[in-house]
Amino acid sequence: MNAISTAYPAMASYADEIARVAAAIGIDAGWLANVINFESGGNPQARNRYSNATGLIQFMPSTASRLGTSVDALYAMSGRQQMPWVERYFTPFKGKLRSQEDVYMAVFYPAYIGQPDKQFPAKVVAVNPGIFTPRDYANKANARAKIRDLIGVTGEAVARRGAYPLLAAVVFGGLWYAWRWYRQP
Repeated sequence: MNAISTAYPAMASYADEIARVAAAIGIDAGWLANVINFESGGNPQARNRYSNATGLIQFMPSTASRLGTSVDALYAMSGRQQMPWVERYFTPFKGKLRSQEDVYMAVFYPAYIGQPDKQFPAKVVAVNPGIFTPRDYANKANARAKIRDLIGVTGEAVARRGAYPLLAAVVFGGLWYAWRWYRQP
């Protein structure tokens, strides 16, 4: 939470919700925060003037409707209030998001999750200059990312990294306890 609030002050009021949703869908909270930053800058009232995409992850009107809301309703919500809708959006992708790139694709072009070098259709390229593949999109998004320690790391590696601090705490705690016991008079 602190890392999110520090990196993205606009998300400070709902950083705990970002962490909660990320945990619920099985991804690193930094990945979700980076996507929100790229899509909306953390502004829940962000709206694309061309597509009417609205909110933290730029819900398209058809997507909002499919989820049981509308872009107008989302526009009226705070960041904290939008997070359950973000969770609802990401839930079908649970277990499929293994990298920062995959999380970007879940929002931008879900059919290409896990296919970083697949060429986007011409109509997608035409409206996204310089973006030909999911990797191109991720590189552009990562250039704006402020939580960078896990960019390009797979979900399995994140899980392993999460285990090391716990292991270190257990070992250090055991050593400290043994030292304290030994030093008793």
